[in-house]
Amino acid sequence: MADKKPLKTIYTGSPAQATGLGEFATADTIGFVDGGTGLAALGSAGQVLKVNSGASALEYGNVEAVLNIDGMTDGSGITIAATDKFAASDGGTEKYVVASQLTTFIKANTGLTASRLLVSDGSGNLVVSAVTATEAGYLDGVTSAIQTQLDAKAAKAFAIAQAIALG
Repeated sequence: MADKKPLKTIYTGSPAQATGLGEFATADTIGFVDGGTGLAALGSAGQVLKVNSGASALEYGNVEAVLNIDGMTDGSGITIAATDKFAASDGGTEKYVVASQLTTFIKANTGLTASRLLVSDGSGNLVVSAVTATEAGYLDGVTSAIQTQLDAKAAKAFAIAQAIALG
């Protein structure tokens, strides 16, 4: 079945009175307040219908601008590869970055140095510690405060030395 052109009523005078009927022309639209879309043409392939930035009309937009994070599947158990993509918004422009870019960003914004520990500061921000990975390795197996252990050893050594000296 072929498309048919809808009819429209032509109004003239004040108060407006119907004076005739006519076919819709290509440029004619029905505004959204009257139940139409207000659009004179279809969008391009892959576009969706959305409200414009002024919230006054409908327009076509790219599907890439629509991201439903709640509808995504759970990927928390995956191993992230350097080429995996992450969604990002840059002032309203949606794009993606890959995991390897995140590493570069973290290094540049934390002052990350080789073989240093990352810790959170008083504000909860990641910062680079003065402690090296080697120094952190020395802590492996420690079960109580190191200074307390050293103080106890020093007191015991002093007592032994005093006992030897006083004989």
